Amino acid sequence: MMLRALAVALLLALPLAACNEDGSSTGSDDSAQTGMGRMVATAPMSTEIQSAGAAPEPMAVGQMAAPPMAEALQPDAAGFLAYTHDRNLITEAPDSRVAALEKLCREMAGCSVLTVRVDGSRSGYFEARLPKPGVARLDDYLSSIAENGEIDRQTSAEDLSDQMVDVKQRIALLTTHRDRLQALYQRSDARLEDLITISRELADTQTRLERAEGEFGRLESRIDRDIYRAQLRAPVTEPGLLAPFGNLGEDLLYSLLYTLRDALDVLVWIIGMLPALIPLVLLLTLAVRAIRRRRKG
Repeated sequence: MMLRALAVALLLALPLAACNEDGSSTGSDDSAQTGMGRMVATAPMSTEIQSAGAAPEPMAVGQMAAPPMAEALQPDAAGFLAYTHDRNLITEAPDSRVAALEKLCREMAGCSVLTVRVDGSRSGYFEARLPKPGVARLDDYLSSIAENGEIDRQTSAEDLSDQMVDVKQRIALLTTHRDRLQALYQRSDARLEDLITISRELADTQTRLERAEGEFGRLESRIDRDIYRAQLRAPVTEPGLLAPFGNLGEDLLYSLLYTLRDALDVLVWIIGMLPALIPLVLLLTLAVRAIRRRRKG
């Protein structure tokens, strides 16, 4: 009986609703916690606690002090910033330059190519996620190929401090809760029904802990590796004095070709109609001769 009261008190000590990512719980969990709350409220106080003097104030359901490592979870001034670098430049042969950027990224440890887009020889786009030292390396390459060495640079930062602190606190709470459940599960005087309840709660806690650790890994990867985007465009050449007449010969050639094509279509139609026209011509010839004979007669 004391083991059951201890297990229930442990289950209610941690604010599991706060550890849940979506802040919701199933109806079975709510009913179970309600029933367990009545058991805790009616559970007798042990003789050791009563003899120790004044009993401590009971902890409200869902209430828990901050974890000991909460103070160590506070970020520094620039510790949880995710950077994005945008570069725009004019260069010759943007398609080959984008291919060179992709090659540099693949040769760099920790660099992942996200997007490569080329519009012929007119423009190209490159996007990658890379470690912070790689930003300077790609910037040096772009400076060497940019027209007059000019690059339009823009860097923005996203503050992920709140998300990081929240995820770390959830991991700390869930880890503590899992360890206490494991300790209860390994007790030799545990009853079967207590083991079933603890096992179910332990599996749910482990699932949420792994989900929180995965979210923490994604946030940490976003902070450690910056997003690098480069837009490359070919230089625009100014039109010369003969530019308005540059396509005149080409237009005349196409007009001549279209005329010849139409003439051939007419010729093919006439040839196809000859078998039907020959009898008609013969009939017309006979009719004309007959008319002439009558006039002479």
